[in-house]
Amino acid sequence: MSESLPGAVRVWDNLDAALLQKFDGVVVANRTDLHIGVALKFARTGAALFIEKPLSNSLSGVAELQDIVRDKKSIVETGFMLRFHPNLRWIREYLTSTKLGKIHYVRATVGQYLPGWRPGTDHCASYSAKREFGGGVIFDLVHELDIVHWLVGEIDEVVAMTAHEKSLEVETEALAQICLRFVNGALAQVHLDYLRPTYARTMEIVGSQGTLSWDYVAGRVILERPGQSPTIIHQVPEQFERNDMFKAHMKLFLERIKDGRIAASSSLADGVAALRLALASHASAEKRQFVRPADIEPSYRVTSLYP
Repeated sequence: MSESLPGAVRVWDNLDAALLQKFDGVVVANRTDLHIGVALKFARTGAALFIEKPLSNSLSGVAELQDIVRDKKSIVETGFMLRFHPNLRWIREYLTSTKLGKIHYVRATVGQYLPGWRPGTDHCASYSAKREFGGGVIFDLVHELDIVHWLVGEIDEVVAMTAHEKSLEVETEALAQICLRFVNGALAQVHLDYLRPTYARTMEIVGSQGTLSWDYVAGRVILERPGQSPTIIHQVPEQFERNDMFKAHMKLFLERIKDGRIAASSSLADGVAALRLALASHASAEKRQFVRPADIEPSYRVTSLYP
């Protein structure tokens, strides 16, 4: 059954009924563990797909989705809106220029108190609190894993530790410390948490010729070089708002539907790479050993629950 809302918006309460319609593009923004099932249904119709991050909480169905997308030459974007942050886009260009020299290591961190994420809602009833729904900081805050991969390159090995916080009354990890080894030899430390009383998101990239420090809240990038004072080398525009990243990504998605020659910002392959990093982080924490993202099997499920 469907109904019409003001502005010619139609609402279906049955997915199979909606599938009888022809859509140019579909946004998959349901619960994490349900992403792939819905994406597969619409992928078979040839519709362009915008799939919210993370792609899923397992690799189940991912290979089939990749096969369908490849066969139909479908357009896919995964929802890594931070790739549209002005500071990060500038950093990526700067790193491409090699002005920072050889990249030695990266430190990325993000933290915010979970009960304060969505005012007016019960965080204990959210997907963040539930393992089977794809909750926990590793999936929830997968942006950082995607960004270090996007900026520095392919990742060969992962080792991670996670911790639970009983006071949050959730069954998922509230804290994760993840170490990454890049194929090019660089290392990264990624910190994710549901615990920080005030929101923070930062990154430090250390190269042979200097250090870049990014502060999301301040909206700026600082460059430090030997013998020189730290300099603000990039600042977000005064009118910049968080929602600008979402709008820019959706605009690109719509443009790609019109013109398939336009390159993806975050492709299906990028979504799969980030998912493998998240799964490898979980597997490492569970097994207490190094894990290669490439070795994660489709059968692997994150099963660790906390009391």
